[in-house]
Amino acid sequence: MYCSPACRQKAYRARSTRRMAVLRETLRRSVGRGAHPEAVRSLHRSVASSMERAREQLARSRELCRVSELRLRESDVICRESLRKRAARAASTSDTERAWWLGS
Repeated sequence: MYCSPACRQKAYRARSTRRMAVLRETLRRSVGRGAHPEAVRSLHRSVASSMERAREQLARSRELCRVSELRLRESDVICRESLRKRAARAASTSDTERAWWLGS
């Protein structure tokens, strides 16, 4: 269980980084000890596809962060506008008039 989505994402990235390091080291050792060329090619493709998947996930994560930031800004603007309208209504209501939230 993670305290926030950011912590979960950070842990996921750390695990992905460790997996990539292990795959790279395995590939390096395979090439170094003269493993069967087809096995090396297969391992190389596996490493390449894992790295590409990690890049795609990182790009998606960044895109989601940008969208989230945009939504938060939009929400903030709407909230401020609503507060401004309420303040303007409250300022225009005299003491003898009925409060706007009580209806007519």
